[in-house]
Amino acid sequence: MMSNVLRVALCVGALIDGVVAIFALFLPQLMGPLFDIPLRDPAVTTIAGGEFLVAAFIYVVLLRDLERFRPLLWLVALDQTLAAVLPGLEIARGHIAATFKTLAPMPINAALVVVYVLAARKPQ
Repeated sequence: MMSNVLRVALCVGALIDGVVAIFALFLPQLMGPLFDIPLRDPAVTTIAGGEFLVAAFIYVVLLRDLERFRPLLWLVALDQTLAAVLPGLEIARGHIAATFKTLAPMPINAALVVVYVLAARKPQ
């Protein structure tokens, strides 16, 4: 049961990071309208897109063999923790707006963190 939940959570994480990577790398002008992420520096957006692509790849690697790559669950938990916390910090600093597109993903990110941490802590 937990394995199926974990696989779904990993697919969601890969989808999130993969979609953001594609937009950041190839359609950065849509980051603002779609995600409420302001595009201030195209170079930073491109670099971030590459990092999101690497993160999406980690999710895919995990899906291939959950037991062998179980330690990578800590990395994806960190990825989703940052996705839940950093927008809040930027809202508090006044750098991004507190819109539905910014706030709505945060509970989903937090739920993914819980699944990943629980699975990472599972005795082997």
